[in-house]
Amino acid sequence: MDTTFAEVVKKVIAHYPLEATKIYLLSYKGKKAVWSIHTNIGEVILKKVPFTEQHILFMVHAIDYLRANGIHTPAVIKTHTGVGYTEQDGEYFVLFEAVHGQSPDYDHEDELLQILSGLASFHRASRGIESPTGTFPSFLQAEWKVDFQRRYERLLAWKEQRSQASDKSEYDQLFLLHVDSQLEQCQLAITMLHQSCFDQWVEATMAVKTLCHQDYAAGNLAIGNDGHLYVYDMDSLTVDLPVRDIRKILNKVMKQRPEWNLQVMKQMMKAYQAVNPLTKEQYLVLAADIQFPHLFYGQISKYYEKREAKWTTEKHITRLQEMLTTELSKPPVIKSFLAQLDEVIDHGS
Repeated sequence: MDTTFAEVVKKVIAHYPLEATKIYLLSYKGKKAVWSIHTNIGEVILKKVPFTEQHILFMVHAIDYLRANGIHTPAVIKTHTGVGYTEQDGEYFVLFEAVHGQSPDYDHEDELLQILSGLASFHRASRGIESPTGTFPSFLQAEWKVDFQRRYERLLAWKEQRSQASDKSEYDQLFLLHVDSQLEQCQLAITMLHQSCFDQWVEATMAVKTLCHQDYAAGNLAIGNDGHLYVYDMDSLTVDLPVRDIRKILNKVMKQRPEWNLQVMKQMMKAYQAVNPLTKEQYLVLAADIQFPHLFYGQISKYYEKREAKWTTEKHITRLQEMLTTELSKPPVIKSFLAQLDEVIDHGS
């Protein structure tokens, strides 16, 4: 390992009641880094995090709060003085216990349903959380309506720009072929959101406080040797409606399938409903969020905002085609899901 890294890590570890024997750099992304450290008390994981002190204090508190409420997630190891992080040369570090296991597989029904049960438990366990600093990293629920409208307007602007371009690329042509149907999805989602119990739910959540993980997906989960589902990476916690996490995992699962699948969606939501039941009115908020073409928008913005500069045009086109397959198969399934909603809701009663 780089000598400079090794020296920094040794200085950080000196703040903890343990002795390092071997240090391995697992990943380095500039502002973020992860090390596996073998110590006299076993393996631990050190993370360099690009956050403010207030953000880290909240994250450490949230991890302790969730663990106290039954969520399986690696514990934060405290320093000699009982603090959950250290500062070294203007950078912050958090030390975690090491937990090993296998990432769950979306194609294995038992593991998929374990993910949804785990997500429901996560949301339920987060209820009532307060911040030790009096501030939270973010309240994303307050931004939904503005965000939906902003994304709709961005798609409209790209449509206008590319329609008028004299040198339309293959990507432009594919985008223009489908943008109108996706703009309709945006409008429908916005209308559904305005007609739902969204505002009341936001108000209630501001009072009670519930957290969203924001990336509760296979890559941040592991089924441990003890059979429990462990969740990692609490970097992006936000106060929000549980719908955000549910929509994201539904999108991740469905985009790996030939099309949006009603039966799989019902199974997933029954697993969630059994642990953290939602009302019929709250499911309409979920339907609005699913209806919005997040996958289409995400892929279009990557291309036109040049956020994946290393991707070839062919890769962008392939990804857009994949997202369109999911987006275009989704609307009739949402309609059927809402028509059969009682079947899901009864599962949680």
